[in-house]
Amino acid sequence: MKSPQRLLIAGLVLVLIGSFLAGLFHTSFYSVKVERIEFEKERGTLTGLLYMPKGAGAKDPRPVIITTHGYLNSKEMQDAPAIEMSRRGYIVLALDMYDHGDSRWAGDIPVGGHFGTFWIYSQFDAAQYVYQQDYTKKDSAGNAYVAVSGHSMGGFSSIIAMYMDELAALQNG
Repeated sequence: MKSPQRLLIAGLVLVLIGSFLAGLFHTSFYSVKVERIEFEKERGTLTGLLYMPKGAGAKDPRPVIITTHGYLNSKEMQDAPAIEMSRRGYIVLALDMYDHGDSRWAGDIPVGGHFGTFWIYSQFDAAQYVYQQDYTKKDSAGNAYVAVSGHSMGGFSSIIAMYMDELAALQNG
């Protein structure tokens, strides 16, 4: 066998081994199921990666953490915290904000107005969706155990989501 062919075969073997090990790491050695989800809200379509620890579900609801990326990034940027939080038993939604990754804002956005849309509503809309899921733990009064977390611009989105939730609580009880 010629040397370039050996290098090609060795490279392919390393890629396959690396891919297998990355899959093990990404799923905490298969103790966490990771699936891509998509849901419609009034403002558009949101997508994310849902990290579901083994045993979590309707029969064993858990607290949910929604985590999101910074500006010009996507849900995959939240892999490291999502993997760690799900390994600890939390359900995690790594979210693509509107007009990032696979999520899309439904309405027309005026030129120059794009920064005032996606980060304001993304996490709050995702929290409303998560609240309705049977895997989300709730207390006796029906309040969901949902946390929001974000990096950079995602941190702004987290603050706005908490503010909007407080306003809704004040208006609706």
